[in-house]
Amino acid sequence: MWAVLAFVTSFIPNIGFLIGVIPPALIALLEGGPELMLAVLAIYTGITFLSDSLIKPRVVGDTVGLSTTVTFLSLVFWTWVIGPLGALLAVPLTLLTRALLIEADPRTWWALPLISGKPNPTEKPESKHVG
Repeated sequence: MWAVLAFVTSFIPNIGFLIGVIPPALIALLEGGPELMLAVLAIYTGITFLSDSLIKPRVVGDTVGLSTTVTFLSLVFWTWVIGPLGALLAVPLTLLTRALLIEADPRTWWALPLISGKPNPTEKPESKHVG
């Protein structure tokens, strides 16, 4: 049950972590005292940190063709530019920027492997031969 609550609240920027950790921490406090509550807080914080900082950027980046570093930097950049909305839209805005600035101009295709973290993320349209 707590895993489902943590999953649902993880979609709420900034305060989702707090909303998800309060109920299990309070129950741990009532059931086992301050030591169990601190253990629950430490484990919950550790799992959330690993998930949000390491696992999610890698999975999202692999799915959409962005490296983990670019995914993380886009989150930081778009949050700084737009605020909390930028955090939610970081990957789509980065993909839009990539499409408009890099994929639209053949002279900038050299940057595609840098962004995707893969040697050949997309095939150049001009390399397809007809006939």
